[in-house]
Amino acid sequence: MKYERITRLGEYRTVYQQGKVVFGKYVALHYIPQDCDQVKVGLSVSKKVGNAVTRNRVKRKLREVMNTLIDQLPHGFHIVIGAKASSKNATFWQLQADLRKILKGSRLLR
Repeated sequence: MKYERITRLGEYRTVYQQGKVVFGKYVALHYIPQDCDQVKVGLSVSKKVGNAVTRNRVKRKLREVMNTLIDQLPHGFHIVIGAKASSKNATFWQLQADLRKILKGSRLLR
């Protein structure tokens, strides 16, 4: 299953202001149930993570992690994954384990 991306600032604001948040070692997960038939995912990697090259590397890893987990997520959620500064040194496998743990803890992962 392919997921849609959150692209509009208003959607990010809604998830941040009205949604729930769970923190992991490398990422922060913000989520909110929505009235839709798909999962919409947004990524947020601030300058605290590093320079442009580092931020893009973290974004690529997080996108690939979401591609591996998307089939196990329930429909009808908007999810924003925020990278913490510690994520710049994390491997793909560490990011995947952290995100999987957070998703299971918030009961979003089947």
